[in-house]
Amino acid sequence: MPYSITTKDGITIPDIPDDVAPDAPELKAMVERIRAGQKPTEKPMASSQPQMSAADVAVSAVKNFPSSVGSMLGDIYQAVSSPVQTTKAVLDLGAGILQNALPERLVQAVGEDKASRDLASKVGQHYVQRYGSVEGAKRALATDPAGVMADLSTVLTGGAMLPTRAAPALATAARAVDPLMLTARATGKTLDVLGGATKAGLGLQTGVGSEAIGQAYQAGKTGGETSDLFKANLRGEVPQLEVLDAAKQNLAKMATERRRIYNEGMKNIKGDATVLSLKGVDDAVKQALDDISFKGQVKNEVAFERLSEAQAKVNAWKKLDPAEFHTPEGLDALKQQIGDILEKIPYEQKTALGSVNQVYNGIKSEIVKQAPTYAKTMKAYSDATDTIREIEKALSMGNKASADTAMRKLQSLMRNNVNTNYGQRLNLAKELEKVGGKQMMPALAGQALSEWTPRGLQRATSIPTAFLAQGVGGLPLAGASLATSSPRLMGEAAYGAGRVAKGLLDVQNRMPDIDYPTMFNLLYQAQQPYRIDINGVGNSN
Repeated sequence: MPYSITTKDGITIPDIPDDVAPDAPELKAMVERIRAGQKPTEKPMASSQPQMSAADVAVSAVKNFPSSVGSMLGDIYQAVSSPVQTTKAVLDLGAGILQNALPERLVQAVGEDKASRDLASKVGQHYVQRYGSVEGAKRALATDPAGVMADLSTVLTGGAMLPTRAAPALATAARAVDPLMLTARATGKTLDVLGGATKAGLGLQTGVGSEAIGQAYQAGKTGGETSDLFKANLRGEVPQLEVLDAAKQNLAKMATERRRIYNEGMKNIKGDATVLSLKGVDDAVKQALDDISFKGQVKNEVAFERLSEAQAKVNAWKKLDPAEFHTPEGLDALKQQIGDILEKIPYEQKTALGSVNQVYNGIKSEIVKQAPTYAKTMKAYSDATDTIREIEKALSMGNKASADTAMRKLQSLMRNNVNTNYGQRLNLAKELEKVGGKQMMPALAGQALSEWTPRGLQRATSIPTAFLAQGVGGLPLAGASLATSSPRLMGEAAYGAGRVAKGLLDVQNRMPDIDYPTMFNLLYQAQQPYRIDINGVGNSN
C-alpha cells in the first residue's frame, strides 16, 4: 500500500511504494530538489528492491539477528538514559492513539491535542509501511528480525492483558517470541550481564582483575557520586593522589571513632579501684626477651632496643602508687604507652614489632583476666586498634610511608593474588571505606581500567591471541578479542551495562507488576517515534 511523508519543513511526498524506506537515497534526493526550488523528477518512483523469496528472508533474518538485537538494545539504552523524553513519548503517543480512537465530536468537545494526534498517525503510518504489504513485512523480517519479533511480542502481551481464557497462552507466546528472552536463554543470563564468570573472564583478559570490572558495573548501576568518581578516574579527569587523600581521611575518621569508643568504655572503668597484679606483664616481657636471645646473646639488636624501651616503661610503672596506677584504668594507660612504641616501629622490622606486641598483649590480657568489665567495654576499642594497625601496615599508610608506596598498594587492591594476601588487603580497604565514609573503590577501579592496553602478562599475549582468533573467526573475532582485552573499553562497557541495569530496575520499581519481557518491549516501543524521525522525514517532535 503506497504511503506519503511530510518533512519537518512541510514538504509532502505522496504515493511512495511501501517497500521504499523513508530514508531511501532517491527519496532524499527528491526532497532536496524541492527544497532547492527545483521540480522533482516526473518519473514515478518505482519499487527500489526486488521481491524476496522465503529462503532469502530466512537467510537474511538469521544473518541480521545479532545486529538487530544490538539495535534493539540501543533503543532500550536510549529509553533508559533519557527518562523524561521517554515518558513524554509514551504519554503523547497514548494520548494520540486515544484521540484517534474516540469519536471526533467528543475529541473536539474535550479539546484536541494536535501534536499527539500527529505523532500517533505517524507511528501508525510507520507500522503500515512496515507491515502493510506482504513484501514490506518480508523485508522487515529480513532486515530487522528482532524488531519484528518485539512487535509481535508486544501485540501478544497486549492480548494477554485482556480478561479472556486465551490470556495465559498469549502471555506464554509473548515470551516465546521475545528476542531478548531468546538471547538471554542462549547466553544463560537476563539482567545479570556481569555475573561471576563474566567478571572473572574480563578481569583475566584485561589483566586488571575481576574486582575492577565489578566496581565499574556497580558504579553505573549506583549512579550519583559513585558514578562520577569512577568516570573521573577512568578518564583521567582528576589527580590519582585524590584517592590517597580520601584513604587518609578515612583512616583519621576511623581513629577518631576509636577514641570515641575508648572514652565511652572508660566511663565504666574509672570507677573500678581494684589493684591488679603485674606478674603476667613481667612474664610477657621475660618471654619476649627470651625469644630474641640465644644463651644470653641478643639475636636482633633492633628488636632488643625497642623491647628494652618497653621494659623500661613497665619497670617505671611498677614503682608508681598501686592504688592509683595499678588499677584497670592505670594499666590501660601503661598499655597506651607501649602502643605508642609499637606505632613508631616500621612495618619492615617484623621481629621488633612482634616482641613489643607481646608486651602490649600481655598487659591487655592481665586487665581482661582480672577486670571482666574491661574486657566487655574495651573489646570494640581493641578491635578498632588492631584494624587500624593492620590497615597502616597493609596499605603503607603510616606517617613515614611514601605516597608512591601507598598508591601502589592501594591500586593493587583490584587484584586477588599472593601480593594482596588473596583478598585480605581488599577486605581491609572496604572496612576503611565503610567506617571512614569516603569512597575509594570506584576511584581505584577507574584508575585500574584507565589504560587502553592490557596489563601484566596479558599485554604480551593479547596480540598473539587476536591472531589465533582471526584464524578461527576472521577479523570480527580478532577485533572482539582485542576489544575485550582493553581495560578502558571493558571499563566503559561494564559501566554502561550498569547504567542500563539501573534504568531497568528504576522502571521495574515504578511498575512492579510489569515483568521483564513487557518492560523491555515497553522501553523499545517508546523509542519508535524517534526512529521514524530520520533526516527530517516523519515526526517533527
